[in-house]
Amino acid sequence: MKLTVVGGAGRVGSTTLFQLLLSGAFHELVVLDIAKEAAEGEALDLRHGMALSHRCVVRAGDYDASEGSDFVVITAGIPRQPGETRLDLLKKNVDLMKGVLEQVMKHNRDPFIIMVANPVDVLTYQAIKSTGLPINKVMGTGTLLDTTRFRSLLGERLGVTPDQVYVYMLGEHGDSQAPVTSTGTVAGIPLRQFPGFSEQILAEVIEATRFGGADVIKRKRGTFYAVAPMIVEFVRAIQRDEKRVLPISSLMEGSYLGIKDVALSVPCVIGAGGREQLVPLELSEDERAALQNSAKVLREAIEEVGR
Repeated sequence: MKLTVVGGAGRVGSTTLFQLLLSGAFHELVVLDIAKEAAEGEALDLRHGMALSHRCVVRAGDYDASEGSDFVVITAGIPRQPGETRLDLLKKNVDLMKGVLEQVMKHNRDPFIIMVANPVDVLTYQAIKSTGLPINKVMGTGTLLDTTRFRSLLGERLGVTPDQVYVYMLGEHGDSQAPVTSTGTVAGIPLRQFPGFSEQILAEVIEATRFGGADVIKRKRGTFYAVAPMIVEFVRAIQRDEKRVLPISSLMEGSYLGIKDVALSVPCVIGAGGREQLVPLELSEDERAALQNSAKVLREAIEEVGR
């Protein structure tokens, strides 16, 4: 199988490519970036370690090098500058993504498109509307990252392995994200019955999750060590037909809480068909209101850029 990372010379893209190479899941990886020399350097660096990983064709190139990709992972985006408004950045990245998507579809007939670039939900919606691909093949990482942070931090506070902590962040990958804990469990035990649980701990973890990315960016100017394995988990669920339930961003069409005409994150079964099924959670009244508010925030953002 073949996978292309658009923005592959950036920190998220290059870390993802490194993890994909170690996984041995792909026969060909393409590093595509506007910074062509850096992309060539990344490809060369990855090839140098192949004797210690897995045999794979790794190369850099322009969009024509992506031709025939089974997956196109898009991490390219413009970072926010001092003094720049959220709307300014949103418009810049929507304009940038228009050209990226046109080139991707020029050279690829039917790929899975995985949007990672921010604002991921708006850009996922743009990709769904502009590529002509079936909605099950165009998805964003959405709150999969926030949910990963949530589980990791809550497991740390409760003193248990995070892979047995089941809670969600849903909605927008952004400030309006909606924590879902009413259905939460730890190793099958209801979250609020687990030894050591307190509402104060939960509130502190939710706050740390909501602003965790900004805190990392403030300290080291970027997040990628949690992002890369999250992307790999997403891609692997499709490639291996795992039927894994993941909170990813995809087009909502009104079947869940009446939310429609936005892309946001709710739990979905992810398998060989991409997004195969929405998993409607029973939410508390507060959780339902928070998710609907998140949809409202995203719909307003889409309208601001005329989408």
